[in-house]
Amino acid sequence: MTTLIELHDHNIRISSPQGLLGESPGFANIFEKPPVFGADAIGLTRLHPQQSFNQFWFQLGLDPLVNKNKLFRHQADLAFGHLESITKQFELDGETIFAVPSHYTATQLATLLGLVKHCSINAAGLVDLALLAMAKLQEHQHALFMDVQLHQTVLTLVTKEQGEIIREKVLPVPGTGLLSLHDAWTNTITDAFIKQSRFDPLHNADTEQYIYNEMEKWLKAVTVNKEILLEINNKGAIHQANLTLKKFEQRAQSIFNRVSQEIDGITSKLTPIYALERIASLPGLQQTMPNILAVSDNAITENGFQHLDLIKGSGKALKLVSRLPVTQASPAPTQTPATPQPSHFVFQYKAYALPNINLPDLKLSTPITITLQDQGYFLHASSELHLQLNGLTLTEPTLLKLGDCLTVNEHFTLEFIQVQ
Repeated sequence: MTTLIELHDHNIRISSPQGLLGESPGFANIFEKPPVFGADAIGLTRLHPQQSFNQFWFQLGLDPLVNKNKLFRHQADLAFGHLESITKQFELDGETIFAVPSHYTATQLATLLGLVKHCSINAAGLVDLALLAMAKLQEHQHALFMDVQLHQTVLTLVTKEQGEIIREKVLPVPGTGLLSLHDAWTNTITDAFIKQSRFDPLHNADTEQYIYNEMEKWLKAVTVNKEILLEINNKGAIHQANLTLKKFEQRAQSIFNRVSQEIDGITSKLTPIYALERIASLPGLQQTMPNILAVSDNAITENGFQHLDLIKGSGKALKLVSRLPVTQASPAPTQTPATPQPSHFVFQYKAYALPNINLPDLKLSTPITITLQDQGYFLHASSELHLQLNGLTLTEPTLLKLGDCLTVNEHFTLEFIQVQ
């Protein structure tokens, strides 16, 4: 069985043709004997920070570790340890395709292949991760994929040319990764506890670790509910703090603004920006980049196996696949013609291309969210805007159809059309 490994340093994903097998975060900790990797290592990062490592996939290479130890000489040793733990945990063997981050150099790819030779799996192909995420995007000549990693954000500009998606430019933005965001949100949470409960959770390693353990769950909850009550148990004493989504959004703004400035330097205003669903939903990102579009978290897996024969290498030397055919959508049954999808909207007698719906003339207090999924463009409800689609208040994500009319705050009306 061929497997696909997506090298997201914050959470490596392992898949088979049948779907996701599992995930393993890119963390290691040597406090335990033997060392632990993945989720177990995350649970020790704040308790034993000097024995914690999380740069080995980001800085994959043979340079000696700054924080020396007897078990690992360099980042490649740590990456091998993690890869070996993954192969054992998921009982992997045989052919494996690697979807690698766009910023990897030829030396890093060679290092990766060297590690794999000592594992139970065989490297059968290397492909740019961003290309797989974007392979179904047929309607744009240029597009940008935003990959938020642990330590940086990597911007990958792709071009559609003669039926192929081609990687055109790669730009890393240091210091704008998930770790920086989580640190910023941890400070937000800490400030709230100090002001509301006179309790500083960062003064205790156990409660600090608890914040990082619960962060993902809290982020999901506050995104849905707009407000959340947090609780921390410190030696039997329960401390509470109330936080709104806006607080999380505001604290992330400076980080996302840096990314947005870099995007402005390599794209035009009409270039669509895409990110995986789990990234596009991060608090503050929509406020900085209101037109960002979500790509299914499963897109890399689906497109990887669809293009498996093209990605597989032949002979001893594997080359990175940096161009792929545009993935064709599955044809609709002959008895059911495909429903035409809108490509533009009309506002004040002018047509504008989707998904850039947040025009200055609308004078919006918060952006309207539109995401591109396999079926087409979805319009999302808003708690701060009054959105009516065809006269009915919008309460859930809805697939846009030709002729739909959107009324915003009972004042502005937009009609969705198709331009060929």
